Amino acid sequence: MAREVRAPRRGETPPVSGSFGRSSGRIAAAVLASGGIAVFPTDTIYGFHCAISNRRAIGMILELKGRRKRGGFILLAADAEMAGTLVAHWPGESRKRLSRIWPAPLTAVLPARRTLSPFLSPGGKVAVRVPARADLRALIERIGEPIVSTSVNLSGREPMARIADIRRAFPGLGAYLSRRGRSPALPSTIVDFTVDPPLLVRPGGYPWPAAV
Repeated sequence: MAREVRAPRRGETPPVSGSFGRSSGRIAAAVLASGGIAVFPTDTIYGFHCAISNRRAIGMILELKGRRKRGGFILLAADAEMAGTLVAHWPGESRKRLSRIWPAPLTAVLPARRTLSPFLSPGGKVAVRVPARADLRALIERIGEPIVSTSVNLSGREPMARIADIRRAFPGLGAYLSRRGRSPALPSTIVDFTVDPPLLVRPGGYPWPAAV
């Protein structure tokens, strides 16, 4: 069973709430930089997020989702240069192709650097994306490192699409920021670039094969 994160006690800082944007993103960045977990929309669906360097927060997200300690996280980077800090090498034409695609709702599976936690690089591979949302890229740039992202749901269930439902189901997190307008129905497209030709792992919000 997933562990419930308690609600703040009297006198403690309440969770950040409101719509996700540049100003609220700055506050959410402070939550992540201080070791907290934040829920906000990506360029696809809502996600749990924490700083990549915070192993305690990563463990808490695993518990929230009711997931055993295995992989499945996507790492979000502010740009291709930051994404490169996660990658051991760029196979074939992957760097050139992704430079033409990103920022976009396409997650690339690439060879992981050995310094990366096994939680984040199962099988020696890392799933990384430069998201399409400029305000989200600004948040990541403010933190100065990639962030961990995974869908808001219990493991094996459908991702949650309403921030009010998320807050009731997972109380006590550092921030709950909502999306303006209707949420996209599709998660990111996942493509494995460690094989030639690249292999579509999961269809999603970006058409594949890409016309680049």
